[in-house]
Amino acid sequence: MKNFMKKMDQVKQQTMEKMGNKESQADNDATKEQKDKLRVIKTEYKELYTVGKIYAQETEKSTQQGSQFADALAQFGSTFLSDEQVGVCLKNVGVQLKSVEQSRQNCNVNSVQCLVNPIGKFQDSEIKKARDTKHKQDQVRIRYDTALDRLNEAKKKNEANSLKVKGLENECEEIKVEYDAVTAEFNQVMEQLNIEMNKQLVAQLREYTLQQLAFYKQASALWAETAELLEDFRG
Repeated sequence: MKNFMKKMDQVKQQTMEKMGNKESQADNDATKEQKDKLRVIKTEYKELYTVGKIYAQETEKSTQQGSQFADALAQFGSTFLSDEQVGVCLKNVGVQLKSVEQSRQNCNVNSVQCLVNPIGKFQDSEIKKARDTKHKQDQVRIRYDTALDRLNEAKKKNEANSLKVKGLENECEEIKVEYDAVTAEFNQVMEQLNIEMNKQLVAQLREYTLQQLAFYKQASALWAETAELLEDFRG
């Protein structure tokens, strides 16, 4: 019966916290800040990964449409035009557009591999590890908070040296040892999470930027070549 009542008190503590009617008295401000930070990191990483995948999918669709347009230009330049030079221009633009879209597709695939996929992997490894550690800490913390509440209530109704108060003080001290250990573990995991996140993001963004730069340089060179060819035709 005693254990059942403790469980009920813990459920009550969790429910009131979720409703915003109660805060932990066990966690200090630094630990609460770490938990808030983890919550933000989880949310933002999920958003980055989701939007990144959508962006890659839309780029793939755009690339396919661009290639179809390139084929249409080249096909039209090979058929019904009476002016051969115009036909040659159309075919050349179609060929260059096809090359640009192929380069864009390669860039898109590489960008997914160097940025989007690693973000998803980081969610499944480092962030999950931190969330699992937080969950373990929360389980102990709920027990500790509940024990502290019961101790505070007992002190209101009993003498400070009473057996009931002393028993609850001993219980709180025992739980605190476990609580301090899991909180230290959580803080350590969060510290490692921040180090790895900063290091990996910089490396991934650097590679992503290089992929984009290579694509735009290649696209610029291709279009410059086509522009020069069209200028010669005009002359």
